[in-house]
Amino acid sequence: MRAILIVQDRAERRISDLVGSLFDSFEVFTGNQDIISLIYMEPPDIILIDGGFLMTKGDGIVREFRSNTIFGNVPIVALLDRDTIDSSSWQDASIDDYLSTGEEASSIATRLRFIAKRSVRELDMNPLTRLPGNESIIRAIQGMLDTGEDIAIAWVDIDNFKPFNDRYGFSRGDEIIMATGRIITNAVREINQEKTFVGHIGGDDFVFMCPTGHVRQLCEEVLSRFDTIMKNFYNDEELDQGGIVSTGRDGTERKYPFMTLTIAVVLNEAGHYTHCGQAAQDATDIKKYLKALDGSNYMIDRRALKT
Repeated sequence: MRAILIVQDRAERRISDLVGSLFDSFEVFTGNQDIISLIYMEPPDIILIDGGFLMTKGDGIVREFRSNTIFGNVPIVALLDRDTIDSSSWQDASIDDYLSTGEEASSIATRLRFIAKRSVRELDMNPLTRLPGNESIIRAIQGMLDTGEDIAIAWVDIDNFKPFNDRYGFSRGDEIIMATGRIITNAVREINQEKTFVGHIGGDDFVFMCPTGHVRQLCEEVLSRFDTIMKNFYNDEELDQGGIVSTGRDGTERKYPFMTLTIAVVLNEAGHYTHCGQAAQDATDIKKYLKALDGSNYMIDRRALKT
């Protein structure tokens, strides 16, 4: 992770050394620099700001940074001494947390580690479903592969989602995505196993992991629940005609079937995979085959099994 510390003129050596030892990349910016431009040139994962600077002119920088739609969600942590903590002048600033510089170094380090971990989770969390996003998914899969776990990894994709989204609008499409996330999450939770995981890649793509002995049951349960609930999102006319009928730009009328679900499953048994990219590629091949079929389908790749 990359961290920056913003100070008035020079950083307190104890804090600077401590922060620098906790992050892969660390840099100190002073008040006489063009801080906003420097941040945009190389965006950090976390911003630490000295309390004295925050109360003089730092709040304006915080507001300007927060207004940026690309980097404005980076966590900002104020470093406050004992006298500053009780002051009300900093408490309206748009910061996420604060640390007391009067604490023991070990306590500051522990707090910073927790703040950094939380910021990684929150930045990677899908804002719609609140499920872990791409980076967390990769770490979870790779972690299972590195420890040689016998695990099933399932990639889930909603079929015919775009025609529905175009017909009913993004708000209704978001409802479909949230409902799908809940279906998968609840089904995985109900098997009551420790080595499980659910993530939201983005859009209408999800991933879940579970012990290999439970994956068939899970796939069937997810498909059943999805097929049961999805038709509730269509109007009566489209239910009667069996899907969405629309006319394209070329004037040709086309009928799009109801949304269905595709689940491509690969098994990591006997350390078959060493990298998550290998598993993802095999799953992609399976999805291509399944999407040519009608209805909701799943397939478990058994090519890796011993004969």
